[in-house]
Amino acid sequence: MIVEITTYKAAKNVTHEELLLASKVFNKDYCSKCKGLISRQFLKTEEGYMDIFVWKSKEDVEKIQNTFMQDDNAMKFASLTDANSLTMKNYEVLETSNFNN
Repeated sequence: MIVEITTYKAAKNVTHEELLLASKVFNKDYCSKCKGLISRQFLKTEEGYMDIFVWKSKEDVEKIQNTFMQDDNAMKFASLTDANSLTMKNYEVLETSNFNN
């Protein structure tokens, strides 16, 4: 499994509420159709926003990264973010533990 962490700020004049709504549409119209995507978490950070994606394989991540810019639904969400603030990192999952405390 691969965990992809993407951070970004909202584009100028885009409100928090607009980004929240766009995130729901992004999940429905784009993420739900991405082969190999297990989950997405959308977070608010001190500097902006963060997405945590969990992917089945490195190949799945690479395919999406190579085609993202060609998908209209992906670009609708991306247009609401500040491209200059974007960071993206991928990490291989070595172990997963679940706790029910």
